[in-house]
Amino acid sequence: MIEEKHLAAEVNQKLLVAHLSIVDAVKLAEERGSEKEIRAFRTEAADVAGHLFALLLRQLWHAHPELAPEGLDMGPPPKRRGKQQ
Repeated sequence: MIEEKHLAAEVNQKLLVAHLSIVDAVKLAEERGSEKEIRAFRTEAADVAGHLFALLLRQLWHAHPELAPEGLDMGPPPKRRGKQQ
């Protein structure tokens, strides 16, 4: 992950702008699209936003906790339990 603090801050800002762009695109689709289009687009947009968070932002914030939004729990994600029999 990016180690240099100033570069990390710039990358963080760009990724947050990208996330807001996805949110704005969903709002636009909701305003103008058909229900079928909105449903499909919203699902895919949520997937992209989730990956942006899970694969890029979360790792960046682990390396640079000062960039994480205030109050965000940066602890490890809870372990999933397998099916109990």
